[in-house]
Amino acid sequence: MPGVSLALIMCAAVIHSLAISGWAPGLAVLVPMSLPGFLLGVVFARIRWMPGWVAHLLSIPLSLVWAIHLLGDQMSPVLHTWRDQAVELFIRTLIWARVMGAGGRGEDLLLFVAVLCMLSWALLYDSAWQLFRYGRTWRTIIVNALVFLINYTYVLPKPDLPFFVFLAAALLLLVHQHIVQRQALWDAQQMEYPDLLPLRFLWSAMLVCGLLITGTAFVPGSISVDRANQTWEALRRPFTLARERWEDAFSTLNAPAGAGSGAFAARNAQLGGARQLNDGLVMTVRATSFDYWRGVAFDKYSDGRWQNTTGEQARAALGLNSAEAARTSLAPGEPIPLTATRGRQRVDLAFTLVQDRNDDLLFVGGNAESFSIPALLEHNFLRDTDPPSPNYDDTALIATPNELRSGTTYTVTALISRIDVESLRNAGTDYPAWVVERYLQVPETLTARTREQAAQIIAEAGAQNAYDQAIAIQTYLRTFRYNEAIPGPPVGAEPVDWFLFTQREGYCDYYASAMVLMLRSVGVPARWVQGYAGGVFNAENGVYEVRENVAHSWPEVYFPGIGWERFEPTPASYAAGPWRPLTSVFGTDGEDGPDPVPSSLPADLDQPEELDPGLEPSDPSGAMQNTSSPSPTPASRDLGPWPLLIAGSVGSLALLALLIYARWRYELRGLSRNASAYAAMELLAAWGGHPQPAQHTPQEYAHLLSDLHPAHRSTIQQISHAYQSERYHQRRLSLPAPEDERALYMALIRRIFDRRRGRP
Repeated sequence: MPGVSLALIMCAAVIHSLAISGWAPGLAVLVPMSLPGFLLGVVFARIRWMPGWVAHLLSIPLSLVWAIHLLGDQMSPVLHTWRDQAVELFIRTLIWARVMGAGGRGEDLLLFVAVLCMLSWALLYDSAWQLFRYGRTWRTIIVNALVFLINYTYVLPKPDLPFFVFLAAALLLLVHQHIVQRQALWDAQQMEYPDLLPLRFLWSAMLVCGLLITGTAFVPGSISVDRANQTWEALRRPFTLARERWEDAFSTLNAPAGAGSGAFAARNAQLGGARQLNDGLVMTVRATSFDYWRGVAFDKYSDGRWQNTTGEQARAALGLNSAEAARTSLAPGEPIPLTATRGRQRVDLAFTLVQDRNDDLLFVGGNAESFSIPALLEHNFLRDTDPPSPNYDDTALIATPNELRSGTTYTVTALISRIDVESLRNAGTDYPAWVVERYLQVPETLTARTREQAAQIIAEAGAQNAYDQAIAIQTYLRTFRYNEAIPGPPVGAEPVDWFLFTQREGYCDYYASAMVLMLRSVGVPARWVQGYAGGVFNAENGVYEVRENVAHSWPEVYFPGIGWERFEPTPASYAAGPWRPLTSVFGTDGEDGPDPVPSSLPADLDQPEELDPGLEPSDPSGAMQNTSSPSPTPASRDLGPWPLLIAGSVGSLALLALLIYARWRYELRGLSRNASAYAAMELLAAWGGHPQPAQHTPQEYAHLLSDLHPAHRSTIQQISHAYQSERYHQRRLSLPAPEDERALYMALIRRIFDRRRGRP
């Protein structure tokens, strides 16, 4: 039972670390999913007459049945029976396989949870089977440790408590299984040993584990180790490649900070719980002005999930097999025939990647006009023509067939909006049919009080046009508290309603979602966009540094004849509102197309009275702070990896010395002087690769050691005679002189080190 309990605790710590990682909603099912797999593995392993292949074939259908049962709560409530739920999961799997086969990216989080359920079951079942059928302790620990290490590496915050529980349970399990195997050997050889010997071993192991864990907790963790990081990057490259393939299969993972590879979801994005992003540099952008860098635009909202249906509608319009196949290919430098270009300035942007990107997305500020590398546009089609004509004003994302690796640089000729407030107020409501069809969608689950709140905000502001209505809702939302450490919405709650009336705090996903849905509820078309906020300007290098912690979502509102315009309801320190003058800054050319001169704008536009009145400094932290260069910080001395390496080496040597001393004292405890001398000689010789064979008498063993150490033959023979006489004849003989004993021990110790170095 102690072995089963320790193995269960060790495996449960691994599964618990996965369940709390936040990769996707619904991972709490991993614990009830995997524990029956462990118990089943124990039972099958104990049934010795059952062949392994029979046991494994029986476990597979049991795991499927149990997984579908647990996942039923995450499916539609109209699926009442287990059979309906199984069919639903099967259909989702077929769709996923078709998308992956067509070169797309899987985005069904329920399938991801299902796959993790099966893998968790397999992990615990295999651990129990290997441990209790074959006694493969090391294999079991290493497999579980690898799973824990991979999850621990990429997840923030780190699951420290499960790690220490896993470490303690694994070490104690190793000790327990070792003594169990020794007991079996001793029983086979009919050797006597104390009844409580396993318990004594465990108590000693608990002491050592406690010291080890305590020492680990005090190892410094805030030392800069750039060179160590470079080594780590080289070591983890195979795992990174495997993770990239995994992200292709399930690209909508709610990846915790540090876990992803800079990938955005192309099809679905879920409103979830807390997020914690690191400050790793993603890319740099060389631009003449600050903007946001758009990645993906989403049009449809349902049950807390945003969907990009543009690619699917394009696929249906063209009769193709996948959304990826419906993308329009553009050669380098080929212009995109946009129609909504009024009030926009032509700007050249240069993006340099610092991390690999697995989503293949090309970013752009404003609207892209052309790229320096091949591009794939995912846009909708106008269906009032035969064949359907491309609608480039309804573009959801731009990808590339090229690999986007660290160091890649591409340039974009972009049309960045410089439209004035007066033009936006006078844009009217003559929306194209495709805008009304797609960007006024409001789900039936949107609560009545959300709609009423939007109408009340607009009424109190006296907003008579779409622009003022957007500003009114934006201003209202900016009074909420920004907080990335919020819990996920309760089961059954509508996430936007929960954010507006219960939680009243959150991060960009919730602010942008609330603004889009509130605007749609009053007849203003809007969409939800993911990308990066502009970043911090590095004056020395002349680039905007875009880091992972400015990954952002925001609303865009459509204005007839002008196109999509960005707004900013999120009161975060990294967020910056769009710059808009009160009146037009362009001449006649600006009314019909972009400014042909990509130079800086007139100096008088920098005056405060020319700013958009919707960007009043309601945020005391100042939303525009990211456009300035960062304030200097005191220089800190980088000690490199040496303090950490020295501390780790000293700690390891101290722990090794403690383990050797504990083993030495344990082996010699309670022995007489003669028996202690013989036991010490045999123990050191065994560590040097020459233990006493079971069939040898003490004298025969002494002859063996004498041949290996002829210079100490007399000492070896004298110790052996003294031990043998005391043990079998109850006569006490004298031992060699202490200096001769020490010389023998030193020779045996040198042989231990010679063996470790591979010397004969």
